[in-house]
Amino acid sequence: MKSFRQKELVDILQRDKLINTKEMARHFDVSIETLRRDLDQLEKQGIINKTYGGAELKPQPQIMPSPLESRRASFHAAKAQIAAAAAAHVPNGCTIALDAGSTVYELCPYLNEKQGLTIVCGDIHTAAKLLENRRNKVYMMGGFLTPDGTSNGTFAKEFFSSIAGIDLFLCSTDGAGLDEGLSCDEAGINDLKKRYLKSAGRKIALLDHSKFMRRGFYKTCEFTDLDLLITDQEAPESVLDHIRRTGIAVEVAPPLPSLL
Repeated sequence: MKSFRQKELVDILQRDKLINTKEMARHFDVSIETLRRDLDQLEKQGIINKTYGGAELKPQPQIMPSPLESRRASFHAAKAQIAAAAAAHVPNGCTIALDAGSTVYELCPYLNEKQGLTIVCGDIHTAAKLLENRRNKVYMMGGFLTPDGTSNGTFAKEFFSSIAGIDLFLCSTDGAGLDEGLSCDEAGINDLKKRYLKSAGRKIALLDHSKFMRRGFYKTCEFTDLDLLITDQEAPESVLDHIRRTGIAVEVAPPLPSLL
């Protein structure tokens, strides 16, 4: 009976924000001392704060979404479409390097359906997702971790220097424009991108349409350094036509059936 009464007390507080001890004692037909013991227990559990003559709910700390969750929520449909299209370009048994980023993270479930891949990544979220498939080998780049969970710096460069070769680099970006090409906000991450681009046999950029609306601080590469650019249907057609004229293949990812 006591537990049900305490639960109802919390329900009333969620509705009314504040309760009066005497009124609640009459409501439940119990003594004021019994009602106070209920409030004492709820306060010890961190659920309420007792006030003069009553009680209120204890403010709960807001749980902020992680940087990755925030980025995944932005233009999620477009990123999912791009990831699905990119997966078709990854054959079984090859060695790939994955850039950090929310679009690349969307690619992970598709990679987990493949087998015999050797995957090099520098993002803790991506690495954790890829470990769901034991048929692929996953290498995590070492080094300093940014607040987003991406590795870069001296140790990451040393790890990279020990890799014999990469068949495919799947690249993301912070910004993209006709004048500056691809650009990045982090110097250490940008340096690793350049190393991947230099050593990979094939380079594919995964850019949702929002990337064409901003520019990162550090230049990564020209569009002509890529083999393929995959984007979504909201990307500016004039920019895509210009990129095509440079000889770079551009693929516009179709909507996914579940997103129609």
